[in-house]
Amino acid sequence: MYDTLLKVTEDTRIWEGQRRATHAFHLSPSVYRITTAQQQELTQLGYAITDCLQGLSHLATIAFDRELNYRGVWTELRQIFSSGVPKAYHDLQGQNRTQLPQLLKVDLMVNEWGEFRIAEIDGHNKHGLGYATLGRLFRQSLYPEAKALPGAVKLITDYVRKLGFDTVKIFYADQERFYLPEFEIAQAEFAKLGLHCQVFSEMEAETALLKEGLFLDLPFLYHRTALYETIIDSYKKGKVVFVIPPKPFLGAKGVLAILRNDSKDPILEGLLQSFIRAHSLQRVRQYIPETYLVGTQAVTWENLPREATMPRYNMVRNVQRLDMKQYVLKESISSGMKGTIFSSDPSFESDLSDACKSQMNWILQEEIINQPQTFSWFEDGSNSAPILQTTEDWYMRVTVQYVQRQLADIIVTARRDKAVHGAKDCIQLGAVIV
Repeated sequence: MYDTLLKVTEDTRIWEGQRRATHAFHLSPSVYRITTAQQQELTQLGYAITDCLQGLSHLATIAFDRELNYRGVWTELRQIFSSGVPKAYHDLQGQNRTQLPQLLKVDLMVNEWGEFRIAEIDGHNKHGLGYATLGRLFRQSLYPEAKALPGAVKLITDYVRKLGFDTVKIFYADQERFYLPEFEIAQAEFAKLGLHCQVFSEMEAETALLKEGLFLDLPFLYHRTALYETIIDSYKKGKVVFVIPPKPFLGAKGVLAILRNDSKDPILEGLLQSFIRAHSLQRVRQYIPETYLVGTQAVTWENLPREATMPRYNMVRNVQRLDMKQYVLKESISSGMKGTIFSSDPSFESDLSDACKSQMNWILQEEIINQPQTFSWFEDGSNSAPILQTTEDWYMRVTVQYVQRQLADIIVTARRDKAVHGAKDCIQLGAVIV
């Protein structure tokens, strides 16, 4: 099994040259198994989330309309939607109300009772497409006859062709170059399906490339920001199409706080009920843990749940209170585990205090108690063949990808630490339906 998995990494070139030093992870013969009932559950969740995003997009269109210039809760929505978002996107977020992410990524956790819970709804991120493909290739190499999902690249290819394009462009910012190996995995998978895929960075982009065509997304540029003018102008003229439209707020964690409305704002609740189907909003709320937007213009220290602000860590005795509800502080716009602070961290209270003084850049969320799982992996042996190990202490993040509302793919990232993210000690698993 090890040789079979290793061949997949060689074929995809994920560890080619020096890449293994930066992109290493444990090879695993395990797969993540979901039942037919869970497949149906996740399918229904995808439809409900899309309804919610459609309502939020409509709210953004009104909030960003300068002629209306509504105040009150509309001002707050503008601020939440703009937090951490480059200025070039501000006007775009209120345009093309019906355009939603045709590639949607949702990060789920499995709680202590085995139930799915939403950790993040990401409607503005192309990352993970290559790793989902890698997980599928691992699964396919070991269990080719297993029932599985169609794959995000396959469904995107169908969508691109339906729009009449023969090329998809992956345009990435210079600070995204770490993800180039996974972009190339996706590129190779598109090629297998007969679709041309161009991969290029802002540093090598030619203006002509940005004047027309279908792009996965519009990345946050830092060096050649003048390129915005060309591609945004083409987008407004309809010459450029995005699989993931330039609406970064649809990937902000603050959206979870808006949808939950745990602060019980009656005006916000009225808007949510008016613009989102009631059954879809209720379904999504069941999956999102208790969540608050914190900051000087949101929920302040005095208005937070009492348990969140109570001392839970005795610095003198070095003891943590485990009988209290646990929380996690998350930066609204962040990547992976960056900007994530658990209440078990001794600095949590001071970090939460600082977040309450910010301009709504953070959310406070009830921590999902991640259910440990049993997985296997190959451990490098000293001067010998890799050794297969199995333990019951793996924690996982279940990343679900939807393409045009359809459940497209599932990949699991697991670590033996509750801070689950891609790392040298993680495993990447594909999924099968049982």
